[in-house]
Amino acid sequence: MANVSNMSTCNLTITDGIKSLQLATSIPTFILGVLGNIYVFVMFCRHPRKDWTNMMIYITNMAIADCIVLTILPIRIASYYHASKNNPTLQELWNSSNKELCYFLVSAYYVNMYISIFTMTAISVVRYVAIKYPLKARYILSRKKALVVCALIWVVNCSLSAVFHYADNPKNQTTDFKCFQKNQEGALPLSFILVLTIVGFLLPFLIMLYCSAKIIHTLRKQLDIGSRADKIQCMFIITANLIVFVICFFPVHFGFLFKYIWEKRESNCDMQNFAHNFVHGAMCFSIMNCGLDSFSYYFANKTKWNMCGTNQRNDENCVYNRVELRDKGYDF
Repeated sequence: MANVSNMSTCNLTITDGIKSLQLATSIPTFILGVLGNIYVFVMFCRHPRKDWTNMMIYITNMAIADCIVLTILPIRIASYYHASKNNPTLQELWNSSNKELCYFLVSAYYVNMYISIFTMTAISVVRYVAIKYPLKARYILSRKKALVVCALIWVVNCSLSAVFHYADNPKNQTTDFKCFQKNQEGALPLSFILVLTIVGFLLPFLIMLYCSAKIIHTLRKQLDIGSRADKIQCMFIITANLIVFVICFFPVHFGFLFKYIWEKRESNCDMQNFAHNFVHGAMCFSIMNCGLDSFSYYFANKTKWNMCGTNQRNDENCVYNRVELRDKGYDF
């Protein structure tokens, strides 16, 4: 029997198909994510602290967020089965008496998803600055500033998490408490949904799209200068990062709005149930990001290549415009 959440007059259920999709995506994501992120940590820890670049700081920040999500992932999957299994341990863990524990796990889960989003955005900005303003990059892209940006990302996301729990706290205390599912009767406030959608996805996406387009445009103009293959590879990496971002995070944020619309139309329970399952199905794709980050940002970026401006006449003048992905602070 599927999990049930009472939403106004409708009983919203997570179907067996969505549960199967969760298992099908979560298991390979967990394996790839754990192995990939552990490898990243090991490789970075082998570098002396003085050799760390701003990009290494951003990738480490993203790897930490991914590892936290991967750690909670098995618990999240188990929470979907607690109502359908006659398991006293699971039922005791997820009832209303452990609501604070559930809130902590949910906070850690969603906070780190948005930390990944904002860190990817920061990486796109770093790439843009390194290519567009190479003379200023040395001063703008410092390790200290990267640490400050990462700290701000954590503070902002933790603050939004506190707002979510206030919005989702059920007015009526009930023992039928569902962890990793919305417990408030009725839709979440529209203002909160818009903040998640605009600040949590749309704004980062537009920044990434702008930075990626500018970088690719700049590299296309310089294909005949230096290594053509390296520049093409860079354009491919940037495009792939953007596509992964859209595939992983667009469906779930579209689902938030879609679900809100149909929860306001309380008469149509079938569409409410469809929207409820759409959101949980879309979360399966957002989780896949944890398994892809280490490959799309670390392994793909180990390539070292140089890019010289079109006005430069010799290698000595090109030094300032050089991006060496492992050795310099202007990493890709």
